Amino acid sequence: MTDITVDLNGYRVNLRVAAIVTRGAEVLLCRPCDQDWWYLPGGRIKTNESSSTAIQRELTEEIGAGFKVIRPMITAENFFDLEGQCFHEMSIYYEVAWSKGEIQGTQKGIDEVFEWIPRERLCEIVLKPDFIKEHILNPSPDFELVIHRDGG
Repeated sequence: MTDITVDLNGYRVNLRVAAIVTRGAEVLLCRPCDQDWWYLPGGRIKTNESSSTAIQRELTEEIGAGFKVIRPMITAENFFDLEGQCFHEMSIYYEVAWSKGEIQGTQKGIDEVFEWIPRERLCEIVLKPDFIKEHILNPSPDFELVIHRDGG
């Protein structure tokens, strides 16, 4: 299976899943080793793969098996620029509870740092996409649609 990502009309179009993984009052974030910004664990959906299968696969690869997927929370259409590349990304964010043990991902050769961050520290860090902070701090019981464009 292949990641669902395609370059069209100057945009990279991605279909992605991400997880808001919580452990008490903490949320799990990750960042590239060479960057100072953070993002939620997850990754691209593959062809012929449902988002629920993708979130299970991505989290098992990245953090191990100590989690429980609760529900899909948000569908987001996100337009942004990263290192000179324009993106049009469709993402499904899942609520996930950490249930046990240490983070033990199975993916090799990934240059990412994972860290549990107290929710009250979220205002101090750069989290991409930035709109997700509000949804972490004040989660809605309802499924939400977010359309977001960087810079407006």
